[in-house]
Amino acid sequence: MTINHHLAILLTPTKEKMTNKLKLKLYSAVLIFTLGSCGNDAEKSGNDTRPNLNVDAFIVSENEFSSELLTTADLLPNEQVELKAPISGQVLAINFKEGTTVKKGQSIIRLDDRSWKAQLIGLDAELKNAERDLKRKQALIDVGGSSDEEVDIATTKIENLKAQIQQLKVNIDLANVKAPFSGVLGMRNFSLGAYLSAGTSITTLTQTGKIKVDYTLPASHQKSIKVGSKIEVVVNRDTLTADVYAINPVIDLDSRTINVRAFLNSNDSVSVLPGTYAEVIIPTDYTNEALLVPTQAIVPEINDQTIYVYEKGKAIKKQVFLGDRTADRVHVTKGIESGDTIITTGLLQVKDGQSVNLQSINH
Repeated sequence: MTINHHLAILLTPTKEKMTNKLKLKLYSAVLIFTLGSCGNDAEKSGNDTRPNLNVDAFIVSENEFSSELLTTADLLPNEQVELKAPISGQVLAINFKEGTTVKKGQSIIRLDDRSWKAQLIGLDAELKNAERDLKRKQALIDVGGSSDEEVDIATTKIENLKAQIQQLKVNIDLANVKAPFSGVLGMRNFSLGAYLSAGTSITTLTQTGKIKVDYTLPASHQKSIKVGSKIEVVVNRDTLTADVYAINPVIDLDSRTINVRAFLNSNDSVSVLPGTYAEVIIPTDYTNEALLVPTQAIVPEINDQTIYVYEKGKAIKKQVFLGDRTADRVHVTKGIESGDTIITTGLLQVKDGQSVNLQSINH
């Protein structure tokens, strides 16, 4: 029976005259009754009148994946030393220019060694005379003109002279400071004629042909790095690569970290100086069984992360646990399995248990 039919019966003129106010009350009552009856009929039918939602889907499969750890690093020269005066003396010669390249063995400065050279001439002459004296004594010992004791004394004198000569030669060599390896010299803070005490800094010598990348890694990730593995180094917005060549075998007790060093691979387009700020991107926790899904498939809720899985024509909501992300994928560590079909579109309209139609399936 329609609403109008009910109204027609109730509003038929009677012997008693109905007011407009009474008619309005009767109309409202009939309307509420009729709508309630329609609602009860729909509930009794039990049918979902919502149309099937058209969605796209993605089939989950196992892939290679590793997390990334970002840490700061120090860029060190391959070799670096602070050259210091090995002995005290006046500077007789400065044989370098600041900031220039020198070769191994090249003279840097020469300290005053003139007195030692003069002593060396005298000791050389004395040594020759002592050697002649020893030969004479050895020749006379057979005829009784000399004794074994005299021969021993002459031999001891020769050895003492040789020791003194050797010491003078060492001093003369130390006075001539040379480059221990090829590299670039730093600055100096003295002039010709200055007196340098033993241990006074002369300059620095730096080998810049190779750059070391020095960084620390949490001990929990020590299995993620090994000698020969590659890392990425970000320097001045440029991403370079480096090869790990040494890992400290001892974990630092205070920080619980392990020290790692790598050689930066040469790149002609990038000039890197030691001391430049750098960051290292380290791949960790490698696996070839990672379940990666498109980031848009994740539906965040207040306390959980959820995903809709297509099962027998319906969208089934499941809670998932997430790992690291890439530019367009997220690593699901728990909640789905390889081979599951997950819904990637229509996530604002889809409800748990709703019937859906798959328009396209991606892998």
